Amino acid sequence: MSAATDAVLVLEGFGVAFRERTILSSIDLRIADRECVVLLGPAGTGKSTLLRTIAGHNNANPSMRIWGEASYLGRTLDEGNRPVLVGQSARLMLASVLENLMSGLPERGSLTPAQQRETAARVLEAADLHELVARLDDQVADLPLGRQRHLAIARAAAAGCRLLFIDEPTAGLPPADAALLLRYLGKLAGRCALLVVLHNQEECRELGGRAVLVAGGVVRETQTIPRFFDAPDSGLARDFVRSGSCDAPSPDARPEDLAEGSLPPVPPPPAAQRYVSDAFGPRGFLWLRPGQLAGTPRPGVFFDAPVDLEALQRVGVNLLVNLTDLAGDPAQLAAFGLAERQFPIRDMTAPANDYAETICRAIDEELARGKVVAVHCHAGLGRTGTVLAAWLIWHGQPALDALEAVRRIDARWVQSREQADFLGAFANHLARGASTPGQGRGSQKPVAP
Repeated sequence: MSAATDAVLVLEGFGVAFRERTILSSIDLRIADRECVVLLGPAGTGKSTLLRTIAGHNNANPSMRIWGEASYLGRTLDEGNRPVLVGQSARLMLASVLENLMSGLPERGSLTPAQQRETAARVLEAADLHELVARLDDQVADLPLGRQRHLAIARAAAAGCRLLFIDEPTAGLPPADAALLLRYLGKLAGRCALLVVLHNQEECRELGGRAVLVAGGVVRETQTIPRFFDAPDSGLARDFVRSGSCDAPSPDARPEDLAEGSLPPVPPPPAAQRYVSDAFGPRGFLWLRPGQLAGTPRPGVFFDAPVDLEALQRVGVNLLVNLTDLAGDPAQLAAFGLAERQFPIRDMTAPANDYAETICRAIDEELARGKVVAVHCHAGLGRTGTVLAAWLIWHGQPALDALEAVRRIDARWVQSREQADFLGAFANHLARGASTPGQGRGSQKPVAP
């Protein structure tokens, strides 16, 4: 175990809960510079939650609660000081190989087009993606899933992050693609630190490094990969090596509900019990801009409409942008201090460019009036994420950055190829008309994050 002064990430008593449910009780973990750590544990034990929370991807969820200490590169976590997470569902689905690689590089603006292509080729060669050097102009969405994931990791690494979180990179990949990706990760660990979630024990052995077993909300064992699998110390680790899982009760489990002989739960600390339920929004509610603009399912999809409307009122929402063809009940909305503007879009499709401008302008009008806006379709996913990404593009973000921004909040925001392609087309549309009064990012004052 590295000393704290040598660590890029330090967690001490770090815990995470959503609403009343505790996912992680008290995580103690240190990751050294250029160390490869493999995070192991039963399904549903909170491995992805840990990665998403430390990377800031869960900040949009008003029901999240955290406690304990967390520092990265010697400083408290904040928006400008976090590891980078590459998720399991890394389907970029937008733009070319070249655009994906270049968009994350800080020096891009100083490179000529020829220099950008040379830089992209070097990144691909270093990532063992040699066959893509001749395919810089190909659309990433047309690549096999294994190459998309590999490219997403190479893109994140090229930006110079000191610690990469990589969630189940080999899930669903053919063995040859998984082996290629694992070899690249092994090389990458010599340049930066890695925290990787894996399930396949042979893949863990191939990658190497240090194993950390999380079960029941705490770290149960940490060893080098060979020792963890060949001579684990704890009974839970032995069970995990033998079966791929282990039985540790959740932090919220009541001892009287457990079978005789079960391990006792590790309860969350007192800090975990302090929360304000009035801060919780509806199920599926997520902020794009906290306190200003959010996405949510249609009220009444998961619970009765009055329950959802009351939850929207609790978090301060007072204006709904409805993307379905079913209007809300004005009297029912008014009873909870809500109003609605309706802009129907067919499911799994995207708006036309002019229609998207109209929606973005309407959102801006309501924000300028001091309204707190929530956009919804039916489930609050595809159309909702598409409109929120379009709003980011309207305010100057490149299409790929906007797509990634909403996907960090919910990987299911923007669901179809048509919706992803629309974002690139919308950005180009605004760029062509940016000097026209009333159109595009050149004429709109961005709302402060």
